[in-house]
Amino acid sequence: MTDAEKLTSVKSVLGITGTDEDTSLSAYLALAEAEILAWLYSGNTPDDVTDVPTRYEVTQIMGVVAGFNMQGVEGQTSHSENGISRSWKHEDMVAYVRSRVIPYAVIV
Repeated sequence: MTDAEKLTSVKSVLGITGTDEDTSLSAYLALAEAEILAWLYSGNTPDDVTDVPTRYEVTQIMGVVAGFNMQGVEGQTSHSENGISRSWKHEDMVAYVRSRVIPYAVIV
């Protein structure tokens, strides 16, 4: 999936039309990609690996959705107002990614 296709998917899930959020969402996609690769390869991403493996593209997209939806409530662990309570399963995009990406293991 290309970066443009991933951006389109994120915008579709979030219900965003237009291009006002493209820069922000593209930054989130790049950060999610970096986190997936770093976590997958335990911080030692091979030089020839530049893209998220296909099996983790959905994780990248949904990680962006999870992170983007938390804007403005950074660090919030709970919220209650007028009988409405909010809590998050994952504290941020990084936690979402790490809960779904299985790092490679090597024998040393």
